[in-house]
Amino acid sequence: MFNVHGEWKISVDNQVLLQWFSGSWNEEAIIAYAKEFKIMATPLVGSKWAILSVFEDWELGVPEIEKHVIEHCQWFKDNGCIKDCHIYSADAAKEMQLEKLIPHTEEGYERCVFTHFDDAVSWLESHQYQLQNTQFLKRLKAGTINRF
Repeated sequence: MFNVHGEWKISVDNQVLLQWFSGSWNEEAIIAYAKEFKIMATPLVGSKWAILSVFEDWELGVPEIEKHVIEHCQWFKDNGCIKDCHIYSADAAKEMQLEKLIPHTEEGYERCVFTHFDDAVSWLESHQYQLQNTQFLKRLKAGTINRF
């Protein structure tokens, strides 16, 4: 077993799970992250909820993460996530890996990708997901989330 390579922060705001990712990820990182995600998402299970993910500082993952990401995504869809938005600047490699692993819009689940934070928040609000955790949101938007 190796040390975890990759970082993340997770917070829940109303019916939205907010998350930030950084670094290059190994299999140990995705396993630890998915475990924490399930704990943080527990209060949302049984309702309809959304995810806002900031991938700006994420630097891809090793091929071994793929099966875990697919299982993780199926778990959150099976447990009430109906809206999912990703935020990252145009990056062909990042887009290729995320598009391969993350589910596409289907009945009962919609995913959108944004390059600007405010556009993602507006999209969530247009679907009745209001965010109030101003400290976490400000740090996400400013790119200083990793300085907790």
